[in-house]
Amino acid sequence: MLQVFKAVEEKRIELEELRIVIQATEIVYRQKGELHTAERLKKLEDNLSQAIEFLRIQP
Repeated sequence: MLQVFKAVEEKRIELEELRIVIQATEIVYRQKGELHTAERLKKLEDNLSQAIEFLRIQP
């Protein structure tokens, strides 16, 4: 059972790292003036943030 919680925490950390990359990429696309792509990345970041919150293990 403990392995399940450990695996969930590892996936949460992996998603958090991916969210940071997406956030940086969104900023780059905004600076390039590609607002459509930047908005799609922002939506993806928001969805990942929500998934990360669902996976967060509360003591």
